[in-house]
Amino acid sequence: MRALCCLVVCSAMVQAATAASGQESAPSATIARVRLMPALPDPLVVRDWHRIAREYYEQLLNPATRLDGNPLVRVQSEPPGFEIPAYVGAPYQKEALTCLSAINGAKLVGLDPRHLHGFDYVQAAKGWFDPKYGVFRHHPTERGNPVYHADIYGYWAGIQGLILAAQFPDDRDLEAQARSETSAFLRIAHIMGCPEDPNFDVLGVDFAKGAPGGRPEPMNRFGHAPSVAWPLLVGHRLTGDREMLACARSAIRWHVDHPGRYEISHVMGPLTTARLNAEYDSHFDLGRVLDIWYGTGQPGRTPWLITAGTRLGGMTCDGLDAADLPGSERGFYAFTMGTLQAPAWLVPVARYAPRYARDIGRYALHAASSTRLLQGYGLDWDHQDHKDWKDRWDPHGLLFYEGLMSWDFGDRRIFRPYATGDPVRAGWNGPKVEARDYDAEKRRTFSNESRNVALYMGDHVGFLGGIVDETDVPGILRWDCLATDWYHAPAYPTWLFHNPHPEVKTIHVDFGPGSVDLYDAVTHAVVVKRASGPTPIVLNAGASAVLVAIPAGAEVVRQGSRAVANGIVVDFSM
Repeated sequence: MRALCCLVVCSAMVQAATAASGQESAPSATIARVRLMPALPDPLVVRDWHRIAREYYEQLLNPATRLDGNPLVRVQSEPPGFEIPAYVGAPYQKEALTCLSAINGAKLVGLDPRHLHGFDYVQAAKGWFDPKYGVFRHHPTERGNPVYHADIYGYWAGIQGLILAAQFPDDRDLEAQARSETSAFLRIAHIMGCPEDPNFDVLGVDFAKGAPGGRPEPMNRFGHAPSVAWPLLVGHRLTGDREMLACARSAIRWHVDHPGRYEISHVMGPLTTARLNAEYDSHFDLGRVLDIWYGTGQPGRTPWLITAGTRLGGMTCDGLDAADLPGSERGFYAFTMGTLQAPAWLVPVARYAPRYARDIGRYALHAASSTRLLQGYGLDWDHQDHKDWKDRWDPHGLLFYEGLMSWDFGDRRIFRPYATGDPVRAGWNGPKVEARDYDAEKRRTFSNESRNVALYMGDHVGFLGGIVDETDVPGILRWDCLATDWYHAPAYPTWLFHNPHPEVKTIHVDFGPGSVDLYDAVTHAVVVKRASGPTPIVLNAGASAVLVAIPAGAEVVRQGSRAVANGIVVDFSM
């Protein structure tokens, strides 16, 4: 457990504070798909994701590391640059998905990629910025290419650039690049018709033509309006430009009216919506946006969803970001990148809309538990592709498969669930293996290979490891609501806690030096005063809390629908 304190509400204190203030907890809002998930994963296995992520990046970003004889990263000094293969053992590439996510993830778990193994990865990361069009590109060689794809190969690189600038606010180059990016996204929004008549049913943008254009993959059309709305909200925060705010609202309005979800282009939708509602007095239907996010608000459009109510091989497999497999038998193909990214964008929603804290907490617990399966962790030889290779080269289970299937790729579908990926089946970086030969060929060759071990997916692990910590009660986790709420207004430390157990649980927390008062945004009250040092804290059965650590003795004052302490908002939904 990290040194930062864990905070959970003492039920007796909550009741006393609520009675004294005459306030009651607002009713919890439900998320339909989360209600399909059991209160507790079975088995309950949550890895120490903060430690796992740090070890992952220490290995990945060390040029001296050799796995199966190959370095995971190659660096160059002049001009500064680095490259990482998408899959272990594949050709080296400079994809933003792989490279920029690793730098942002490493910073999230407390590493300093400016001084890591003798190399400045942050300076090198600036090479992905295209000064002609003012955006980070998927690949540095795309500089000057006017076409910007509305997916993980386009807009997502720009989002990673904005996150990079947020994590290194003292870097003037990154600050200037961030401002340039938000201006570019404003241009994208205008090309899409914002704010008066938006239309995001496109594949991306062609800057030179001032018209839509992008990678011709049909599902790229679905769900990417939030990928434009969030940078515009950031731009408004940085510059105060009201046109950016108007266009952010316009993009979210289009998203609400035209639901869609694909890979991770939609993932910032609920957070952007919640902030627009809480900070800018918008009135978007957050429940609908959450349904879109989970995959229940887009009938007939895309098969992407969060797994819920799934049990395979005696294991709960909920909380994974997946594609729903077609056919008479329902199944899924879950992907590592979306699973690792999703909690980072959803957990902060709890501080703006605490009525959803209970269901966000339940989902997040499942995600933290099921993610281990994407590493093959706890799965035997029959239930993953490269068990022999991993036993030799990845004994601590740091690396990730590209995904997790409901069943194996063999023609009999015997082993469920199954950690795997596309290269072996599709013939990337080696011979293609047909379904009828899958079991035999695995024994003969590819169990000792690493073709489906995906760095472009696993490099996002810091987005999970940077926001979650264990407590001394299994299943009760501490979720940081600020770490990935980039460019938020001034705020006090805020955490989400959820007790999934059917009985009251007590955890023991060291608050560190000094003392704080704890304000719970769920009950709208100060629930602990002058908390300091090791403290037994109680959380009621099935309860959640969104706790804000305010200065001890600070007066909490109601201002309209908000509560503030020393001028800083602690509650957006009084």
